[in-house]
Amino acid sequence: MSYKLGMILSMLFVVAFLLIGGDMICLSYAYSDLDSKSITIGYLIAKSGRVDEEFLSVIEENYKVKFLTISPSNPSYGDVVDFVIYQNYDPLILSSDVMTLKASRTTVVGYYG
Repeated sequence: MSYKLGMILSMLFVVAFLLIGGDMICLSYAYSDLDSKSITIGYLIAKSGRVDEEFLSVIEENYKVKFLTISPSNPSYGDVVDFVIYQNYDPLILSSDVMTLKASRTTVVGYYG
């Protein structure tokens, strides 16, 4: 009887560890995806040289991210643009709330290669 009870309890721990591991892998994948999107968005900002509402709405639609801050709002050639994008992540077991993943980047307008 104690063998069966021990087996059931150990399986509960194994399942919990598998869920945590799976959640960590999914979180890592989501952050890597956000990181690659931020690099691409930085390249597009540097290449286009504009950061107006139309440009930001197209970026948000295509890449499924939201801009938190962007400065300066009207850059010219050679200006340094700082921006923060974020994306929501709904974890399996790590948290009962939705987590927000953020990536902040800096790019120079007109410098791409």
